[in-house]
Amino acid sequence: MNKFHVLLFILFGIPASAQVVEVEGRSDYPVEVVAEPDDERARTTIGTYREKGKSGFVSPGNVRQEAIYEDIRWASGGFIVKKNNLYGIANKKGELISKIEYDSIGSDSYNKGAGFVIKRKGKYGKMSETGEILIPVNYGKIIAGNLHITLVKNKKDETQLIFNTQNKLFPKKIEYVALYQNLAIVKAGGKFGVLKNETIIPFEYDSIFIPKNNSNYNTYNNNKSKQKIKIPNPLLQPSQNVLYLTIQKNNKFGLVNGNGTIIYPADNDAVNNADSYGYYSVKKGELYGIYFSKSTDKKKTDIEFDRVFTDGYGAIMASKNKKAGIFNLQGEQIAPFEYDNDFIAQYSSIGYRVSKDKKRGILDKQGKVIVPPIYDDVDTFSLGNRDFLNVKKDEKHGVINLKGEIIIPVAFDWIDEENNMFKVMKAEPNRKFGLYDKTGKTVVPVEYQWITNSNTQFSKITILKIAENNYNFLNQKNEFIFTENISDFGYVLDEHKLKNPFASGRGDMRIFIKSQNGKYGLLNETSQTLVAPMVYDEILQFFESRIHLYYSVRKGKKFGLINEEGKEIIPIKYDALSVDFADYDAEDRNDEKYRIVVAKGTKMGTVNLKNETILPFEYTHLQRISGWQELYKAKKRNKYQIIDKNGKPINPNFFDEVANFEYINSHNGSRISQALTFSNGKMRVIDSNGNFITPEVPMQPHSGYTTFDELKFALVKALDSKEDILLKEFARKIAPSEHISYYLKQNIFDKSNLYTNIDYIKEKYFTDLQKFKHQEWNADKRYGYNGYNHKSLTHVNDYTIYDDGIVTNKRTEDWAFGDTRFMEKLLRNAIKINGYWISTYFMKRGFDRD
Repeated sequence: MNKFHVLLFILFGIPASAQVVEVEGRSDYPVEVVAEPDDERARTTIGTYREKGKSGFVSPGNVRQEAIYEDIRWASGGFIVKKNNLYGIANKKGELISKIEYDSIGSDSYNKGAGFVIKRKGKYGKMSETGEILIPVNYGKIIAGNLHITLVKNKKDETQLIFNTQNKLFPKKIEYVALYQNLAIVKAGGKFGVLKNETIIPFEYDSIFIPKNNSNYNTYNNNKSKQKIKIPNPLLQPSQNVLYLTIQKNNKFGLVNGNGTIIYPADNDAVNNADSYGYYSVKKGELYGIYFSKSTDKKKTDIEFDRVFTDGYGAIMASKNKKAGIFNLQGEQIAPFEYDNDFIAQYSSIGYRVSKDKKRGILDKQGKVIVPPIYDDVDTFSLGNRDFLNVKKDEKHGVINLKGEIIIPVAFDWIDEENNMFKVMKAEPNRKFGLYDKTGKTVVPVEYQWITNSNTQFSKITILKIAENNYNFLNQKNEFIFTENISDFGYVLDEHKLKNPFASGRGDMRIFIKSQNGKYGLLNETSQTLVAPMVYDEILQFFESRIHLYYSVRKGKKFGLINEEGKEIIPIKYDALSVDFADYDAEDRNDEKYRIVVAKGTKMGTVNLKNETILPFEYTHLQRISGWQELYKAKKRNKYQIIDKNGKPINPNFFDEVANFEYINSHNGSRISQALTFSNGKMRVIDSNGNFITPEVPMQPHSGYTTFDELKFALVKALDSKEDILLKEFARKIAPSEHISYYLKQNIFDKSNLYTNIDYIKEKYFTDLQKFKHQEWNADKRYGYNGYNHKSLTHVNDYTIYDDGIVTNKRTEDWAFGDTRFMEKLLRNAIKINGYWISTYFMKRGFDRD
């Protein structure tokens, strides 16, 4: 006795049966009904209401039918109603279209238009959405169905197939069925065929199956053996029809569509499904044919190609007699079979890259030649410009547009884009750069050491280096900003001694510029204008308020403060000036609360932005060590006290040193911070209210670098030194100390608890630096190894930013600090803790083994 297999596309995880069953937890309703209309328009046509324990229909305008039903449920095509414990069907207008005489009704919501399964006196049938009986109620079980076919169990418990519209039994004994939304693959009498309302593919095949959609669209999976039918997974798109089928006979394969029309008969060696790319292909012997499944008139080719392939949706490539051509998805040949078989591909939004006799060119999407295949290479530009192409011939580069017109002659060793221009380079006799605009006009001649865009956020200026300490800038009009070249430029440190290329809160950025005679000014990169003349001997720091940017400046030996427009705010008459911790104050709308530390002779005090004295000039040292709380460490003789903005000590004790205050979490939500105080070799922690919160412990304050540039150039100096004393000092300063370890409890990379053997870390830093100094920095070039490139430290800008709550360093180029892993481990991801920069080398995996 043959075992019967059923393949179902039924959703909701229902097994291979649409038997009407009791559903627990759904009132006393005996069937699973999806309480949703077919579309939203049904909601505006009719609704339901409850009154006195009964349900009724309500039309727009609150026109109510009598509430006579025990329950009403949405169902596909209308409603299932319950009355006197029996069920019937109402249409979308609430009109009864069947008798209320069924023990149970189930809606096939996932086969739209397939109707209802009905049950009466233990027997099952099927009803259309219009109330017409499709299958009489005399079957022991409704197994499954689609729009055309229903599988049932008869009185003898045999499975039968019924054509819905004809209420006619399929006459053959079924051995296998795969039921899909629009058809069924059936095995009967040992052969396979396909049914819809009738037989559309005759029962003469050894196998029929849906061809697998190959992820590799150039691969053929059919083998010479009989193809087994695999049970498909349940679909989650029940309206999806089966569009194409593979037929198999005598170990040969063919392709038919979902209506049974034969596209290629079953006399091929393989069928490949690349429908997601717009085609199917068949293989016979060593040749291939193409069926264009997305074409309007469903074109196909003869079996005549050496190869069929694609590199993505949009075009189909083929080769004939070892020459390649291109078809579009409509099956139209858009490129003749005259190109090299090993290099033809879609090319961005432009068209196609082709080669002919090993020379490359470009076709547009219609197959028209844009760039004739005469170049060694053709490519787009790195910034994604698709209007121009970089062409290469005999190791020289040029630029052409999409009309094939030469914009820049093929005469340069390298070309790329820079600020909406073309940057070109000639390697000989000395490597020099120049700029062309998009029309091919020379912007600057090929005579600069390098040309680059600014790293500043939103900046549009172009930077040109003529020679060492010799620069100029171009504005957006490609005009020189300076009438005379400058010697240096860069970013000004902020109030926390951080340096970064990000624009201010008002969307602009000012950088310092330095004239050839050593004087500094400010350039607004957004407006591309000089806002502070080059008259200062130094521009030290800046801070930002709600309404202004302020810069500390020096002329000669005197210091003052200017704003972002170059206006003098605090006269340049003080012997020192610091804007440390002059944090942004959102509540200060008129800049009235800011206090600046200044010095007159050997005495220090504070002034406001009107230059009015706030703290008198009576301190030998005064330094702000907290932001919003405005706390200072102040020295009158040999010891520090911590004072508030009014000069009042927050604690009566005196200290040898006081570190910066750091915020801590408060249990009651108040803002509080703490600092480490040092006296006679002992440390105690004090909070911002002046209370000691820890006992004394032996500890010395950290000695280190307060800016990353200070750290970096101290390293260069130590590596250049003949002796290793400076190197040992450097290793000590960038290693964690007990002071730093008080705040540093977690590894920043894996968040694990941090154990630090400080002495070991210092010693390893030193020995590894020694090894680097002698093997890399001062490499013996007689043996052909040039060692470490010093410019990775001396000629690359390092920025310092907040990243995930940590102050760290970032680069926009040369991220690895050269070509040695050691320097990357030592300096990349350095962090600033309590005012000092340290290396995180000791946190990195394998530190103990390196």
